[in-house]
Amino acid sequence: MAVSIPLLLLSVFASLAPLALATTFRDGDYIHTSRKAQFHQSRTNWQDLLGQHCPRFGIDRLVAVPIPKPQLAFGKGDTYKLQFSFDGDRHLTPWLPLLGEGAPAVPLIIVTLRRSGEELLGATAAVLDAPEEYKQRHPVLVAELHNVTHWPKHVLVHYRFDTRNDVDLDRGLYVLFPVGLLAVLALLLSALRGVQPKLAQFLADVTSEGTTAAAAMWKGSEGKGE
Repeated sequence: MAVSIPLLLLSVFASLAPLALATTFRDGDYIHTSRKAQFHQSRTNWQDLLGQHCPRFGIDRLVAVPIPKPQLAFGKGDTYKLQFSFDGDRHLTPWLPLLGEGAPAVPLIIVTLRRSGEELLGATAAVLDAPEEYKQRHPVLVAELHNVTHWPKHVLVHYRFDTRNDVDLDRGLYVLFPVGLLAVLALLLSALRGVQPKLAQFLADVTSEGTTAAAAMWKGSEGKGE
């Protein structure tokens, strides 16, 4: 089965496409971040955060992110959740309870961003009860959270990075191996197509010469009267 060179190139480009589309960052670059809220089973649209509330690539930092006021009145039995997206919605966190049932008294969101080289690989997040030292350092924020009528409130978000330098090598091998294999197969098929006519002619010549030699030997033996 013949494989055309354009088809091979298309396969190679398809295998390289995910790497080409990946966003690259330099240390200190702001990572595009959005948030949306959920309250009373309704959700807001994605809203972009200002740079001062976004993570910076490769730098651990603590920020106070404002959370939007719900359209309906917020009561003690209600639950208010938040979700983050990073790098143009490529990486999403789960829904994080900030107020109401299932939420800590003073929430602290821990966002772990996985990176390798200049690429952001993923994001995870969890909500914890803020340590006492955080509460003492941010008394205004604590007072806002406990005041039902005060909006906008702010929630502490700690961005931290998990660096995995070995991932680049692995991903490179995963890409290079199939690309190299496809290239070798293409060369073999191309060489086979070029050799096939010559091989067929060679076999035909050998068969013809063998038949002629056998006929000559048979006539020669008959002529000697054996």
